[in-house]
Amino acid sequence: MHSPRLFCLISTTALLASCKVGPNYTQPEVGTPSIFRYGSSKSSRSLGDLDWRSVFKDAALRSLIEETLANNLDLRVAATRVLQAQAGVVSARSQFFPMIGAGYDFTHTQVSKNLQLGNVNIPSVFDNEQHSVGISLLQYEADFWGKIRRSNEAARAKLVATQEGQRQVQSGLIAGVATAFVTLREQDLELSIASRTLAARTQSLNLITTRQKGGQSSLTDVKQAEVLVAEAEAAMRVIEKQIAQLENQLSYLAGRAPGSIRRSGGLASGIVVPAPAGLPSDLLNRRPDIRVAEQSLIAATAQIGVAKAQLLPSFTLTAGAGLRSKEFGDLFNNPTRLWQIGPSVSVPVFTAGRLMAGLRISQAAREGAEAEYRKIVLQALREVSDALISRQKSAGLTTAQRSVVTARQEALNLIRQSYENGATSYLEVLYNDQQLFGAELSLARAQLQEVTASIELYRSLGGGWDRTSLPLP
Repeated sequence: MHSPRLFCLISTTALLASCKVGPNYTQPEVGTPSIFRYGSSKSSRSLGDLDWRSVFKDAALRSLIEETLANNLDLRVAATRVLQAQAGVVSARSQFFPMIGAGYDFTHTQVSKNLQLGNVNIPSVFDNEQHSVGISLLQYEADFWGKIRRSNEAARAKLVATQEGQRQVQSGLIAGVATAFVTLREQDLELSIASRTLAARTQSLNLITTRQKGGQSSLTDVKQAEVLVAEAEAAMRVIEKQIAQLENQLSYLAGRAPGSIRRSGGLASGIVVPAPAGLPSDLLNRRPDIRVAEQSLIAATAQIGVAKAQLLPSFTLTAGAGLRSKEFGDLFNNPTRLWQIGPSVSVPVFTAGRLMAGLRISQAAREGAEAEYRKIVLQALREVSDALISRQKSAGLTTAQRSVVTARQEALNLIRQSYENGATSYLEVLYNDQQLFGAELSLARAQLQEVTASIELYRSLGGGWDRTSLPLP
């Protein structure tokens, strides 16, 4: 007889339980181009898909990167954020289950009063004790409007965002260590150039001093030669300072006290970039910072549902059962048994605009998160294009600068021969020697730009994070 009513009640409850207010997430349209600007092909293969061990072959650099990933404190901080987000997911999921508590209570009540018997007041005391033990169901809320489910969506999105944030830190660390390492090698090259130049200039100074004593050169030539020697020595001191500071920087990134950095080989040795840039649309799934922005947008979208559910009635259930007796010994032998159940409905009537303000805040936060997502996608496209043009033009700059060095070297050799033959002044030698020194340093810096452009391209394409595992503290 009651089966139709029971069926309607169950159907209505199931329908309400399946309801989720608020918008569902859809990925925004960002309109990525078919190929990168300054990219050379539409190949789906990408440098960003390569593991960093495949890009950096140098043993010393790989060892330094591994040490950094194991000990870097920024990466450990990012890992602790992941642990916090994991705990947040567990906390949000716990709202699906009732909270059950158990307890024991003891009360002792003493009442004193005067009894009137005729004209005589008789003081009396009444004692009362109660022992009770029981379990209770604490505020179990039925998720009719999807508030708890939306909260879980937001918590899961925040967890994924922190995981992607950890990958972003790792990618940046790998690129940062590689860039500092090749810069250190470039400084070694500059120091070698300065040292070689100093040795050549010192030899020239000795020869000119001998010629001046023999009356073949003037004292002015000697002083000009001394200027060249002093300039080379000053350049060496500057380069040595930069080398020491770069070693300190790499030591810090590796999570250890300042010290020397092991390295060997030339400036560009061990850096391999065989793959093209790939497709721009793949950046949306490869770059960790874009994925962080998207997960933040997902969380902000879910929070709108939470805010909307706050405007609707909430259904909660409280229940409990227990035992009570005046004596503790009778608590389990001859107790009074109690139970209660208390379903309730709470409807927001007047909140002075607080709930509506909360909804508007969540809607504005979602708009801001979408704008941030679009901005980061555009920024990623720009960074890849910048790295591509930098690598392309830096290669041409290196070739041109190498020609400058060759021409300067040949010109200096001719000027020196003319000076030794007495056909020109030492001022010409001074000028061309300075120009050659500057050209050699510029060539070293052009080579550094070419290598660092390749590293930046790898980072901007989303490469450099381990897709299998990340360290936790």
